[in-house]
Amino acid sequence: MLVGKTAQIVVILITLIAAKFVDAEQLGGINFTGSGFLTLAAGKMLGGTSATVLDRNCPCFTSDYAQGSVYDESSALKFGPDSKLGLQGTANIIDSPFSATAQVVARGTENGRADVEWLYGNYNLSANTDIQLGRKRLPMFYYSDIQDVGFAMPWTHLPPQMYGWEVVNYNGANITHRDRWGEWAATMNMLAGNENVEDSGYWKVYNGQQSQSSVKWDHIFGGDLSLVRDWFEMRLVYIQSDTSRVITNSVTPVSDPFLLGNVTQQKIYSVAFNIDTNDWLARSEFLVIDRPGADFRDHAQLGAVGRRFGHWLLLATISEYRSEAIVSMGADPQGQEAHTDRALTLRYDLNDASDVKVQIDDQKDQGGINWSPRYGDAQLLTMAYDRVF
Repeated sequence: MLVGKTAQIVVILITLIAAKFVDAEQLGGINFTGSGFLTLAAGKMLGGTSATVLDRNCPCFTSDYAQGSVYDESSALKFGPDSKLGLQGTANIIDSPFSATAQVVARGTENGRADVEWLYGNYNLSANTDIQLGRKRLPMFYYSDIQDVGFAMPWTHLPPQMYGWEVVNYNGANITHRDRWGEWAATMNMLAGNENVEDSGYWKVYNGQQSQSSVKWDHIFGGDLSLVRDWFEMRLVYIQSDTSRVITNSVTPVSDPFLLGNVTQQKIYSVAFNIDTNDWLARSEFLVIDRPGADFRDHAQLGAVGRRFGHWLLLATISEYRSEAIVSMGADPQGQEAHTDRALTLRYDLNDASDVKVQIDDQKDQGGINWSPRYGDAQLLTMAYDRVF
């Protein structure tokens, strides 16, 4: 993490809270604005495969791999995995193109950490172009920038087959340019940086809650392009990096050379096609991660269709993840991970700043017979209250 000390997080939290209470106030030539978001969520396992998997009693459902958010049979009703509080503050130097933004998110996961998700400076080159330097979200996915803001999403939690990865942030620089191409609104973004993650929640899902990990993504480079016209939006992403990781103190022995510190280059390709006609809503997203020299390739996809009825939204979603075995590199076709989740979500907007949601997930484990850890099938009920302020 770029900022990991408790004292630093406390200072930033105080700054954000102060920014909220002096919303749009001017102090010493600096204009402060603040905002926040809250999700109170609860979930209950309805059924699935009963087994002890690593150090969990299943059935189990992972709602956020990156944060290690898992529902299991440990309690009848679990409040932690999807609950969170976020505070964001921006300081603008008056009559200057400079500004600074910070965002801290406190989560109800088993780690119970408050993480700095945004901490960057911004310089306006022009009305349509910005340069930013610091810590930001890695724009791998359509919802990357707002993936913690429950009110901005139609689900109680993002589809985990698409949005579950070991790294979600980066430290570096990016340049963003907005333009009009005829009837299309275009946004282009280029970025470069790196990221280090200690004790990744992602790898605790696969190696046990007490396992330790060190993940490095170096020489991150790439960009994304968004095109919007009326009710249609398309987004394209390409990101590459060198990646290495070390897993220790695992419940199960770690023997894969890919997990023992060797450096591998990876290439990430993603595309999203979205439709929103006010009454009808459709979301689709596709992802491929290729690592030349590794013995598997990642594939993920999601599709969702919804209908609005006044303040109500009814949404059906299917998301899939599949690890493709590269047999020529020695991979076992029967030892690959694969699972599909079908979800039905009902959302009601209480007002312009809050909502309540109910969602049922039905996940099927379709991994090879030699795949481990096999969490199995799972059915989960989640309820959430979201608010922005």
